[in-house]
Amino acid sequence: MRSISVPRLLSALCALFLLSALLPAAAAANSSQVTIDAAVADAVDYVLPQQEAATGAIPGFGGDWAVTSLAAAGVDAGKLRVAAGDPSLQDFTLSEYASEFWNPDPPTGAATDYERAILISHAAGLDTARLAAGSNLAAQLAGRWNLGAGSFGEPSPYSTAFGIYAMRTTPLPRWALAPAVAFLRQHQHDDGGWTYEASPTPAERAEPSEEDITGAALGALCMAGVPAYDPDVAAALAFLRGRLVNATGGIEYLWGAPNSDTNAWVVSGLNACGIDPQSAAWTTAANKTPVDFLLSLQVASGPEAGGFGYENTAAANLYSTQDALRAIAGGGFTVTPPSFRTPPAVAAGTPVAHVLAIELAPGNVRVCKVTAPAGAPLTTVLAAAQASAHPADCVNSVTVADGVVTAIDGFAPEGADQAWLARLDRGAEAAAGQQPVGFGDLIALRIGVAPGSGQGPAGEKGGPGPRGAKGKRGHRGARGRTGRNATIACTAKRRKHGKRIVRCTVRQARGKQHRAG
Repeated sequence: MRSISVPRLLSALCALFLLSALLPAAAAANSSQVTIDAAVADAVDYVLPQQEAATGAIPGFGGDWAVTSLAAAGVDAGKLRVAAGDPSLQDFTLSEYASEFWNPDPPTGAATDYERAILISHAAGLDTARLAAGSNLAAQLAGRWNLGAGSFGEPSPYSTAFGIYAMRTTPLPRWALAPAVAFLRQHQHDDGGWTYEASPTPAERAEPSEEDITGAALGALCMAGVPAYDPDVAAALAFLRGRLVNATGGIEYLWGAPNSDTNAWVVSGLNACGIDPQSAAWTTAANKTPVDFLLSLQVASGPEAGGFGYENTAAANLYSTQDALRAIAGGGFTVTPPSFRTPPAVAAGTPVAHVLAIELAPGNVRVCKVTAPAGAPLTTVLAAAQASAHPADCVNSVTVADGVVTAIDGFAPEGADQAWLARLDRGAEAAAGQQPVGFGDLIALRIGVAPGSGQGPAGEKGGPGPRGAKGKRGHRGARGRTGRNATIACTAKRRKHGKRIVRCTVRQARGKQHRAG
């Protein structure tokens, strides 16, 4: 994990302070939620008529990504069709990505292509690990894991950021994304942002960052569990705030004028981090936000009404519209759809692909694709991974004793209360052994405390119990011996009610008296 230098952290914090000082204390965006909702509805109305009746597809540049934007707006791809009986948008997406073209073994496509396929299929309401018996898009992406760089595919912030988005739609644990997070940290530029290409040298990290890629990388860090107060996230936010255009609320673009795509990527990154792009921190002194700028690029009338232009409203295009729609609808780069389609049934023994993630030690993670018979025991799947995983060397050795995994690649539990633990999909962790691995199950393995072997934390202290019954009076003790050189003088008196009172006085040698009743 890369540490941030003190000068850079101070620079980021100073930028945040200066920006907050320049912004009005009670600044509010021009665009109300009512206005935004109306813009979302208009954009949906622009996209829907472009669906083809024969295939259910939305063709054209940006048509595939429009699935994610419609999901952000609450449109169910499974119900979206031109007329009753026509294929739905979900039907088309399934036929597209379940095909053999997307599922070669080993995976030969670019990591970014698999990432796009996962995000679109997920938004269409499909289980990307179970499109068909021979189709597991998540496993295809796992097969493009770059162990040496800790990235997805060819090392770049772009492919790694979208790899994080894609894998966050699966049951992959966040610990498995630690190398990808470290990769983004290592390639962050001095100004707090990122570029499309990797930046392995100090000279490259000193170059200006690209705002759209910074928005994507920022959101990916948040999706991987990095908090908003993290120094690298704070530096990225400071960089983007510094690119706000006062008069319009738009984000400056390194390679040209402010535009809808760049602004939409920044807003989607903020959405992924749970940051309100309409808040005072993102409102300029002229009372403008990035959302205001996006809405200013929506075509108001004519045949392209509801669509968004790239730099102005002279003409709308589908790609800019899907970017802007997803952003103003509150979506990040990954969107949970309104509903999911039931995956197909697969007979036991059918060869199916799985994502296998192994944490040999904190930060030492391997991710790969493995193919094995559906329903096979976990130890059989690990043997298959040892023989033919993609990428290779995902598993080099497995030790099993009494049906339980005791070591992987020489890594074994250190304590008697520890074990290799397996989690299948989103199920509970259990000792790794003979549990059957179902169709498309994601397998996550790590060393941890074996269930039931360790003492749980102490509970809260209970309140005081009820007071017990009064006990019996104890026996009277033996009479003590008279001390040396002491005399005892007693007098008895009878009171009017008849009770006799006896008082005795002990006189010691020094004359000190002790009275006893």
